[in-house]
Amino acid sequence: MLKHTLLAGLCAIAFVAVAFVDTSEAEAAQPGQPSNWQRFYYYPYVYYPHNFQTQPESYDHLYYRYPQERRIPVYNTDWHNFYPKERPYHSGHHFRLDVF
Repeated sequence: MLKHTLLAGLCAIAFVAVAFVDTSEAEAAQPGQPSNWQRFYYYPYVYYPHNFQTQPESYDHLYYRYPQERRIPVYNTDWHNFYPKERPYHSGHHFRLDVF
C-alpha cells in the first residue's frame, strides 16, 4: 500500500512540475519559408531558402540578369527525361493515366 501511495505522490508531483514548466510557442515554418508550393510541381524543382537571398535589388530596368545562383539551369541532354525517349513498355492508356 505504501508503494502505491508513493507512486501516486510522485506522479502527482511530476504532473504539477510539467504543468508549470514555461512552454514556448511552436512554429511549423519560419516566416521566410515558401508559401507558394505550386512552383515545385514543374521543372525546375528549385527551392531557395529564406536566408539564401541577398538584399532586394532593383528590377526596374527591362533586362534584369539574375545572379548565377538563382538562374534556372540549362537543360542538359544527359539528364534522364522520360518523355523524349521511346519506351516500348511505357505505352497504352494505363501509362497515360499514371503519368497525368
